[in-house]
Amino acid sequence: MGQYSNKQRIIRCKQCNNPSPSELKVCVNCGSTLEPKPFPFLSLGLTILIVGALFFGYIKINPVIQQTTQEIAEVVNPPTPTPTPTNTQTPTLVPTATSTNTPTHTPTATPTNIPSLTPTSTATATPTPEPTLAPLQPTNTPAPPTPTPTPTVRFEAITLLSPKNGERFERDKELVLEWEPVGPLGKDEWYAVRLTWTQNGGPAYGGTNTKDTFWVVPPNQYYGRADASTGRKYEWRVFVERAVLDESGQTKGIPISPASEIRVFLWE
Repeated sequence: MGQYSNKQRIIRCKQCNNPSPSELKVCVNCGSTLEPKPFPFLSLGLTILIVGALFFGYIKINPVIQQTTQEIAEVVNPPTPTPTPTNTQTPTLVPTATSTNTPTHTPTATPTNIPSLTPTSTATATPTPEPTLAPLQPTNTPAPPTPTPTPTVRFEAITLLSPKNGERFERDKELVLEWEPVGPLGKDEWYAVRLTWTQNGGPAYGGTNTKDTFWVVPPNQYYGRADASTGRKYEWRVFVERAVLDESGQTKGIPISPASEIRVFLWE
């Protein structure tokens, strides 16, 4: 292969990597289209990145290495502690006192006249008075609540007149309940007529209060209410009651006579 002059621009084929003059279009070595081999930007960039990383790591790790080296040196060759001077007190000699024998005068005992004991009367024990218990004062015990007085029975039991017990009625027939009077009634006293029957399998109630000795049962209120299984049976009774006001201001009736007998009628 011939040599190229220094003035010629040489490029390397990207296929065979051999040099060729840049004026040629085809590589004289491999016959490939002559294109300059691309500049290795990637390799250059990677090289710069690696060098920068190594430099940055050195800057970060160097202080740690120096500190570790210093700590290892201190462990291997610890510094010699400098003794701290202490003040030592010099003992002071104290002269010992010499005891001197001093004569002691012994006192002479002087006889003392002991007075004779004079007998005294023994004090008589005075009995302590027992405390007197004060009489207990009676306390007010609350009295049991007074029961509500039972209403006084003013009248005897009412005697029923008609209909007869067990009598049958049709819807079109007038149904009148009658009884005997028991005497003059007060303005707050009434005859209480009460009906009972079985409706839908349960007990049902009705009736009225009147000053008369009879009551016409209104068919539009009571006919057909009793269950057919009972034969349309109704029970009725009468007694006297007094109308009073309870604690809530409502009017209620208090019986003042025994109830009459109970009779039955069938309303078919």
